[in-house]
Amino acid sequence: MKLTLLERPTPLTAKDFKPRLEEELGKLKGELDASTTVDGLSTSGWVQVGITGEDNEIMAELIANKFPLAHAELRDVELQGNYQAQITGTNERGLNFDVGPRSSKFEYIIPTENLNAQLADGKNLHIRQLEECYCLYPGVRVAVRVARKTDNEIEAWLADSFVDTLTDWIKTGLDRIQAFECFRKEAEAAILKAHLSRDIIAVDSITLTVQSIVCKIGTDAVGLIPKLGHILRKQPLRPFQPKKITSRCRPW
Repeated sequence: MKLTLLERPTPLTAKDFKPRLEEELGKLKGELDASTTVDGLSTSGWVQVGITGEDNEIMAELIANKFPLAHAELRDVELQGNYQAQITGTNERGLNFDVGPRSSKFEYIIPTENLNAQLADGKNLHIRQLEECYCLYPGVRVAVRVARKTDNEIEAWLADSFVDTLTDWIKTGLDRIQAFECFRKEAEAAILKAHLSRDIIAVDSITLTVQSIVCKIGTDAVGLIPKLGHILRKQPLRPFQPKKITSRCRPW
């Protein structure tokens, strides 16, 4: 059995991507009669995992629960369907994402007007403002709902499940530091080395290589970024600030 995961290495994480993924797969296996192998990348750049053994179906279910699967064919992406996706960037029209199959002639997009309706109470904010406030940068995993499908484009909204996640994050009032091209172990080690354990509640893994570092109440993410950045010199660090979101975008 082979699965294609909605995970891909970046230039910064390529060297350690395979052993870190193998480590995570090993944690899932437990006592199951199953073996996994990391078998390289699909033609779209997503990592592929092979599974063998009597418990291969159980193992596949565990993997799919932790790492959403990439869709292999465009016909698998249906109108009004909800899908896990990964942000790939922005353009003048909105936020680009990917759910698996890729083509230079095909575009996946959440239009800026859709994002403004969901995230800014219908204000006319620029896509860059929304990207910055909500940390919707390349590599972030989101859930989308397909609203329109043509021969060269899929147009979507953010799915309710992802909006619910944002709601929870914002309503806690806790700042976060989103660490990109960064493994969980690297983030945790950097927190210890920078002596920031008293300022951090937890590290939530968004993907294998994107971490969300949760600050304690009253702690300013912007103030911690230079300290973490001194350790994580190459990894991009971005603040997620509920107060900034509620003042610039909308009350939650």
